[in-house]
Amino acid sequence: MPAYIPIFVILLAVISLLGYRQWRMKRQLALMTARVEEIRAGAINQRVRLPNSSSVLVALGGSINRLIDDLQQNMEKLNLLESERKKMITHLSHDLCTPLTAIMGYVEVMQRDRTLTEDIRQQYFRIIAAKGNKLDALVRDFFELSKLEADDDAPEPEKLNIIEKMQESVLSFYQQFQLAGLTPQLEFPERHVYVWGNRQSIERIMNNLLSNALRYGANGETIGIRVREAEARVWVDVWDCGQGISETDLPHVFERLYTGKASRNTSQQGNGLGLTIVKKLVEKQRGEIQASSIPNERTEFSFYLPRAT
Repeated sequence: MPAYIPIFVILLAVISLLGYRQWRMKRQLALMTARVEEIRAGAINQRVRLPNSSSVLVALGGSINRLIDDLQQNMEKLNLLESERKKMITHLSHDLCTPLTAIMGYVEVMQRDRTLTEDIRQQYFRIIAAKGNKLDALVRDFFELSKLEADDDAPEPEKLNIIEKMQESVLSFYQQFQLAGLTPQLEFPERHVYVWGNRQSIERIMNNLLSNALRYGANGETIGIRVREAEARVWVDVWDCGQGISETDLPHVFERLYTGKASRNTSQQGNGLGLTIVKKLVEKQRGEIQASSIPNERTEFSFYLPRAT
C-alpha cells in the first residue's frame, strides 16, 4: 500500500492543477464576456485585457480588440458621413432654392408688370435661362457624384495615348480660349505616352479642370497643360496664373459643395461638386490628384494615372 501513495499524490496534484486551470480559464472567459457586454452597451473605448493568461486566450483577446478597433473606425466613418450628408443636404437645399427663387421672381414680375419693354423682357428671359442652366448643372453633377460614390466598381481601363487625349481636350475648349483671349501653353513629350485609364473619365476630368481654370484663372492671362512621366506614373498638370486659392481654402477644394466663399467672388463660384467629381474619377482609375496655389502667381491641379508600356 505505501508504494502506491506517491502515485495517488501525483494524480491528485495533476487533477487539482487541471481543475485550477479550468477554473481560471472560466473566470477569464467570464471577464472577457463581461467586457464585451460593456462594449456592446456602448463603452466603445473599452478593450479586453488578460495579463498572465494562456496564449490561446491572449490571442482571442487580441482578435476581439482588433475587431473592436475596426468597429470603432467604422462608427467614426459613419458619423463623419452622416455629418457630411446633413451638411450636403443643407448646402444643396440652399443652392437649389437660390436659382429657383430668382427664376420665380422674374417670372412673377413678367406676369404682373405689363409695362415691361421687349428689351427688358428679353433680358429677364436671359437671366431665367442662365439660372435654369445653373440649376440643371447642379442637379446633374449631384446625381453623377451620387452614382460615383454608390458604385464601388472602377471603370474598365484601357491603354490610352494621354497626349492625344490632352490635345482633344484643348481643341474642345478652343472657342472658350479664344473668347477669353488665351493661348494655352502646352508642354508635352515629343513621343507617345500611354496610360491605363477610362476614356470618358479622363474627358470629364479635363473638362472640369479646364472649366475651373477658365472660371478662376482667365484674368491671369495664362493657362497651361503639362504631361510628365515619373517611373510607373504619368502626371498631368493643369495650371493658371489667376487669383488662386487661399491657404485657408486649399485643404478643402476637393470637398463636396465647398466653393471657397472666403476668397472667391460669388459671381464666379461653381456648384462645389466639380473638383469632388474629378477626385473620385481619378481615384477610381488608381490615380491621385493634388492641388497647390500661390495666389496671383500659379495655381496647379496635378493628377497621375498608371503608366502603360
